Amino acid sequence: MLLMTASQIRGLPVVTVQGGEDVAEVRDVIYSPEAGRLVGVTLNKRGFLAGRSRDVLPAEAIHAIGQDAVMVLDESSLVTPEDAPEDVGHPATERNVLEDDILTEGGASLGKVADLVLLVGSSGEVVGYQIEKPGGERGYIPLPAQLSVSGVALVVPNMTEEFVQDDLVGLGGAVDEFRTRLGLT
Repeated sequence: MLLMTASQIRGLPVVTVQGGEDVAEVRDVIYSPEAGRLVGVTLNKRGFLAGRSRDVLPAEAIHAIGQDAVMVLDESSLVTPEDAPEDVGHPATERNVLEDDILTEGGASLGKVADLVLLVGSSGEVVGYQIEKPGGERGYIPLPAQLSVSGVALVVPNMTEEFVQDDLVGLGGAVDEFRTRLGLT
């Protein structure tokens, strides 16, 4: 399982599978913490007219996210906010989970959300969170782990604490084991 953080896909080119054209650049990730999934990305223009693009890219139109590019079938995958699903075209600003506290249902603090972790090769499957542990060290926890999201805190099952990993490699195995223990595989 090859993983990368959402911040690592910012700035990647958006390339068409049919033609290999570089049609945009990823500006930011739009995430639904309630659903625990990527819903789309905002874009920058490429080339001479570079700058923020009005178009967005819904997750359903993403063919694959790779280490070096986000792949779409063709340029028609990029849509205006009016033609996009509501959560992509007009994302709620209070949905940002970055800097939210992560608390177990028993009240233990695991730290704060620093980034999302995505499965490479997928169309944007979020498999975990990069966290800043108390004391400032980085770690990773698997998803789906949250019981609730408030905009200030994520509440996760107590067993999440035993799945905190120090690196993305360790998180790959922890995701599979965590999902098995929750009966999700």
